[in-house]
Amino acid sequence: MIVNLFSTANLSSGRSDALSRMITSVSATARARPDIDLRLMILLQCCGEAPADLLSQEDARFVTLLTTPGLVSLSAARNRLLDEGRRLGWMHGDEIVAFPDDDCWYPEGALGYIHDAFARQPDLDFWFCDYASAPVPVDGSIERDASVQDVLRRASSNTMVFRSPIVREIGGFDPELGVGARLNGSEDTDYALRALALCRRTRFMPLPSIGHRDRNTAIRAKYYPSGLLVIARHAGRIPALRSALLRKLAVGSALTARGELKPGTFLAAMRDAMGEMRRTRQRSLR
Repeated sequence: MIVNLFSTANLSSGRSDALSRMITSVSATARARPDIDLRLMILLQCCGEAPADLLSQEDARFVTLLTTPGLVSLSAARNRLLDEGRRLGWMHGDEIVAFPDDDCWYPEGALGYIHDAFARQPDLDFWFCDYASAPVPVDGSIERDASVQDVLRRASSNTMVFRSPIVREIGGFDPELGVGARLNGSEDTDYALRALALCRRTRFMPLPSIGHRDRNTAIRAKYYPSGLLVIARHAGRIPALRSALLRKLAVGSALTARGELKPGTFLAAMRDAMGEMRRTRQRSLR
């Protein structure tokens, strides 16, 4: 099966070393598993022309580079990558699709395991694990069917992997969500919950088997409005999210009480979330 990876990087951010690490990890998989057809497409932002030293000759065999002179939101970048992939004929058949961040990396064996999981389970449509700055080896013996709470709490752009028909059916990421958009973050959670409704089987490995910097709970307030809106959006059709919505509101109250979230921001987030629930309900009645 072909593995399609879509990523984006802001070259003005000074994170080119992290991007190189991600590319190197994919290249290592290509060497270790020549039976896997790997394709990595990267949108380089704030970039007129791709740096000549970014790719080795070996990397250039499987990496496609796009550039844009300005800065776009994360969702807009991923949607452009998906559009270009479709234009090139990627994801047309039964393939694998993932969306690693530029500072994500795949430890030895991780991509190979994911490929084999999809290849041997024809009904597997969505797979994910956890991530950490010190990732651990995959262990298939503890993999399980994912719950809604697993998806809500642990699925992220760095770890969620899909079968291509699901990606074709979902379409793009919500341009209102994600870093650089109207609401910071949660575009991956929204995408994952949309996918969950379509998937025949979703599997979760409760291990941090993909590399990425650790979760930073100190910035929860920054992503609170988008997270609340996404839960509210899907709570109407996923009953298990109704309790999650109440917990999220309680978290918002606690953040506000501690001064981490401004009262006006909390109130605006609640208004947006309730409005989203009404719109979702109206759409379902049409």
